[in-house]
Amino acid sequence: MNALLTSCLEGELDPVQGLAKLSVAELNFLADALFRLLDVGKPEFGVKSWYDAVLDELAARGERSGRGEGPTPGGRSAVEVSSD
Repeated sequence: MNALLTSCLEGELDPVQGLAKLSVAELNFLADALFRLLDVGKPEFGVKSWYDAVLDELAARGERSGRGEGPTPGGRSAVEVSSD
């Protein structure tokens, strides 16, 4: 299992501040990995909550991006674009 996914499931990553610090690529990875864990007969306790939190963070970033606000403070974009 990936270290990022493990840190979520073992309570090492804060569900609010920790997710805010992840890149969009990392959030997408987590959403996919958590969805796969939900797609089993009896998912581990907490997986659904983490999946919902990741989707909420992605949605919030989409709303901020739509308003032209950019990433959260301390957050980072998945791709840095330079005007060079």
